[in-house]
Amino acid sequence: MPTNSAPPLFEALQGHFGAAKVTGRQDLNGRESVILSPAAWVEVISHLRLEHGFDVLMELAGADYSGYPGHQGDPLCVTAMLYGSKSRERAWLKVFLPLEQPQVGTLSNDYAGANWYERECFDMYGVQFQGHPYLKRLLLYDEFVGHPLRKDYPILKMQPLIPMRNAIDYEAVAAEKRRSTTPAQQDAARRSDLAGGGN
Repeated sequence: MPTNSAPPLFEALQGHFGAAKVTGRQDLNGRESVILSPAAWVEVISHLRLEHGFDVLMELAGADYSGYPGHQGDPLCVTAMLYGSKSRERAWLKVFLPLEQPQVGTLSNDYAGANWYERECFDMYGVQFQGHPYLKRLLLYDEFVGHPLRKDYPILKMQPLIPMRNAIDYEAVAAEKRRSTTPAQQDAARRSDLAGGGN
């Protein structure tokens, strides 16, 4: 079973990078996370991949700590969970960002799987991942206004209605099919459907 490597990792990282880049640790329900400054996010995680063997990005997610009991500082959080396939250790890393113009570097150069994780985080929380190759909405449509998992998103907000894109007009397709087949072909298709041969 993978172990939680964050406690010894914190001291090693803070000793290597300094307290300005590795700013603290957080314990939530027995799982410790190493907290990084936004400027050190990519540098420290690249170091963990190259020097400590954390070769798998298992998860990258966002959270909004606005109003969370005891939380102080910037409320938007990006969390990355790394896994070392040889050591079987895990590392949890966090970076906290402001609500206004939250920005941090992309991990997609180190982990290809970060691409869609970061797009989802951008879509839901508005985090700008600098250097991302294709940062656009993943789950919502382009005209959607706001980021719905942020706590400042109005719960009753109505979004603009937009026309369907690339929608298939099934009635027009069926009408065209009827026009292009002879009555005998239509009767044969009906008989086949009744006999259980149609799908």
